[in-house]
Amino acid sequence: MNADKGMNDPARGADPARAAGPLAGIRVIELGQYISGPYAAKLLADLGADVVKVESPDGDPMRRWEGHGAMSPQFAAYNRGKRAVVLDLKSDEGLAALRDLAAEADVLIENFRPGVADRLGFGPDALHELNPRLVTCSITGFGPSGPYAARPAYDTVISAVGAMYSQVVPADTLRPLGPAFSDLLSGLSASQAILAALHARGERPAGEGEHVEVSMVGSLIDFLTEAAATYLETGQVAGPDSRPRRAQAYACVGSDGKAFVIHMSVPEKFWTGLLDVLERPDLAGDPRFATREARVRNYDELDAELKAITERMPRQHWLDRLVAHDIPHGPLNTVADLFDDPQVASMGLVEEIEGPDGATLCVPAPSTVFHASGRPALRAAPRLGEGNADVLARDAASVSAPPDDGADRDGAAAASVTAPEGTRA
Repeated sequence: MNADKGMNDPARGADPARAAGPLAGIRVIELGQYISGPYAAKLLADLGADVVKVESPDGDPMRRWEGHGAMSPQFAAYNRGKRAVVLDLKSDEGLAALRDLAAEADVLIENFRPGVADRLGFGPDALHELNPRLVTCSITGFGPSGPYAARPAYDTVISAVGAMYSQVVPADTLRPLGPAFSDLLSGLSASQAILAALHARGERPAGEGEHVEVSMVGSLIDFLTEAAATYLETGQVAGPDSRPRRAQAYACVGSDGKAFVIHMSVPEKFWTGLLDVLERPDLAGDPRFATREARVRNYDELDAELKAITERMPRQHWLDRLVAHDIPHGPLNTVADLFDDPQVASMGLVEEIEGPDGATLCVPAPSTVFHASGRPALRAAPRLGEGNADVLARDAASVSAPPDDGADRDGAAAASVTAPEGTRA
């Protein structure tokens, strides 16, 4: 990324604790709630950006998700490394304070419904007039227009409309399924779009910013490129087992009840090696499995054969043999297994940080997504409004103060903006 003139100017107020990392000196204003906007901003914070999260007096609803008190683990996960300020965006003073922040910022992210930011006076046109260098990013459910654009859009809705569930849930057991696919993918897409816009800004003689639009449903369709392209070209409709068939991927269970996966892909050597692992050379002559095309057609039959064989010995027996024969494979870990996996443990993907109450927290490190030179030390998610005095260079009466006792509060943050419109996850 090309560095903009003045990007690292300490007078711009970047937190010295974040004075490292590829995005050091970049100020991001986040008007996000729940997951998509906060996740996009978190990714930028992990790269060293100074992220200021703007919340209503009630705070992001994720703060007390599922009845948690001071801070839910979900909020902590999506909001680490940020500073938090409280602004009442229903008041003229709060909007004026937001404009002051935007005037000195590099990026502003919001995930309101289309039209909300414009109606309140901080849409992209108004903000670019105020700060021509600003990169603005809107994350919407269905995009800025169309018959669904004004609808409330949460992950379950988008994952259904965007065909994600049809790819991961069998038709006879259809139900909403985690994780939050569209939230996370749109947040990732937004962070990429913002980085591209910052790069483009550095290439322009006057350093002008631009507005980028990311939709949750569009992010899903891009993620489902293979299934979408296959349908558009051939009319074939992919389902949950379509890619496993083509990839020749199988899940097996050992006699100890522990599961593992095998992925043979295209090279014939993996099939012949697997027959050696299983000590079943006779399967090579079975016409149902004699060629890769036959194995694709008869996937269910081969799946049953493999399960019948592998259930006779414990998983580790099979893992050892698969390693010896260089067959692509791996244990099917749960989240509880994940961080005890020897490979994961060797990669340093967990870091300890100090939590808001002084306790030590273990968190997934940014290297789970990327490695960056000069990556800054991690910081815990902020308490509600704890950055007001540090960030806001305005009279205290112009903003909504955080609770006197310092405790987090929760509620429908959309109500501090406009109750009828709300925001999405």
